Amino acid sequence: MKNSPLLKTLIIVIWSLTLISCTDSKKEINIKNAAFIYGSETEKIIEVSMKGEYDTKDHNFIGSLVIGDEIKLENVLFSSGTGLISYIKTSRSYLGQIFFDYQSLKFTIEITDQDLYHKLTKSNNDGNKKITITSPAKNIEEAKRINKELKDIKLPFEK
Repeated sequence: MKNSPLLKTLIIVIWSLTLISCTDSKKEINIKNAAFIYGSETEKIIEVSMKGEYDTKDHNFIGSLVIGDEIKLENVLFSSGTGLISYIKTSRSYLGQIFFDYQSLKFTIEITDQDLYHKLTKSNNDGNKKITITSPAKNIEEAKRINKELKDIKLPFEK
C-alpha cells in the first residue's frame, strides 16, 4: 500500500498540534524597576519588584509584589484589567485594579485598599481615593502615558 500525501499531511498536522499543545504556557516574571507613585496626596519615585509566573494561556499572574522597602506581598494574583488580589493565609484582600503587559513588563496598579493606601501615603482613605503605581516610570508624565497605554490595550477577555 502506498503512502498517500493526504495521510502524510494528516500525520504532520496531528503531530504539530500535539507539539503546540505541549509547550509550556508559563513565563517567568522577574521585574525590579523604578516606578512612579502618584495621587492626590503623593508623587514620588519608588522601587517596585514583581516575581512569579505569568500564564500566557490563562492570562494570569501568581507571585509576589514588593513596593519600596516596607510593603512585601508574598502571594498575589491577577489577570490584567481585573483586580490585584493579595492572600495572607486564608485572608484575601482586593488591593485595586491592575493593567499588565507581560511582553513589555509594564504595569499600572490603581490602589484603592484603605490599609495599603495608608501605608503608601500616611493618609487615610475614605474609600473614594486611589493612588497609582506605574512601572517603569520616573516622572508623572511617563507614568500617565504608560497608564493610558496599558488601559488602551484590548484585554484577553474582550477578544
